Amino acid sequence: MDEMVRALSAYSTPTISDSMDRLGLEGTCLGIRPLRLDFHLCGRAFTIQYGPVGSENGTVGDYIDDVAPGDVVVLDNRGHTDCTVWGDILTIVASQRELGGTVIDGVCRDSPRSFELNYPIFSRGAYMRTGKDRVQVDGVNIPVSIGGARVRPGDVLIGDSDGVVVVPAEHEQAVLQLAREIEEAEEEIRSAVRTGSRLDDARKQFNYHKLQSKQREGAK
Repeated sequence: MDEMVRALSAYSTPTISDSMDRLGLEGTCLGIRPLRLDFHLCGRAFTIQYGPVGSENGTVGDYIDDVAPGDVVVLDNRGHTDCTVWGDILTIVASQRELGGTVIDGVCRDSPRSFELNYPIFSRGAYMRTGKDRVQVDGVNIPVSIGGARVRPGDVLIGDSDGVVVVPAEHEQAVLQLAREIEEAEEEIRSAVRTGSRLDDARKQFNYHKLQSKQREGAK
């Protein structure tokens, strides 16, 4: 895990989402949820694009040994929930290789294995039907779409109980800086209301509404 990924992993998806809103960036993955609410992931994307199988039978791919430790496997199965592109053996290998987790625009299967190994999977759910001979790999490490969000190789994905957000690599430093500012302001507000302050006064005191508004171009 590189230092930027490590730093971003300290923040929740709501904080990262607010930071990206402030910068006018999109990146929330609609409909992608953790298989278990305590799953958390943060890592750089290794992407796979799937398409319908052609005239010859296809497989879900033998890419897993090329993914670097700490990276997140990102599988774009175009939101299909009628067949899987991830299962038991992939979970075992990914866990052994210490990958950062798996994010699927589609479904997985053999979910108990991910619970057993505490391997984080985020998807549209679980379903038993194999993707073999139904889908095939159309591209590796190319831009893909996950829940309507664009994901490119090397972008940072952060996932927790509230879902998944994608941080574009070229904006990661700015997102991190704003996440720090938002988290600091929210902690000040929490402390203030615990000691009896009105919420509206606390928000005003710590410029909370400004931190949640889109940053004007050229503003610091």
